[in-house]
Amino acid sequence: MSNISRFYSKHKINNKGFTLLEAVITISIVGILAAVVTPTYIETQTEAKLVMSKSNASQLKQGIVNLYLGAFMDGEIEVWPDEPSDHKMTHNWAEATTLYDGRTVNQLYSSSTITYNPYGKPFLYYLLPETEDEPSGFRIDDPDTGVSLSFRP
Repeated sequence: MSNISRFYSKHKINNKGFTLLEAVITISIVGILAAVVTPTYIETQTEAKLVMSKSNASQLKQGIVNLYLGAFMDGEIEVWPDEPSDHKMTHNWAEATTLYDGRTVNQLYSSSTITYNPYGKPFLYYLLPETEDEPSGFRIDDPDTGVSLSFRP
């Protein structure tokens, strides 16, 4: 057995784990990647919530527009659902508000319930009074995302 072999057999070299330098470099790289990716991730989430809010508000608007169009065909006018006292389109308001044809606001939608915004809060509903130039209508707002849709026939 050679001298080198004897040295290695007596003194086993332990090469397990990372050196301090390797650990610092790895943590630095992970930190840099997190700093670059996090703003993009947050921006993507914000944009997704805005798109979801627009979609949900549009669904609510379309249900009320369909109510209006059906009433128009029946010769009815001014069929807008009553405005909630706090303007919030909650599930309780939608279930308790009876429309001209005997349905509730919830029954205007295929899921038989109104949707909330992406943050789990209700949309706001306002009746728009008739003006000299425009008939009465309604507006739906999402205070969390700034989405606002209105309809005047």
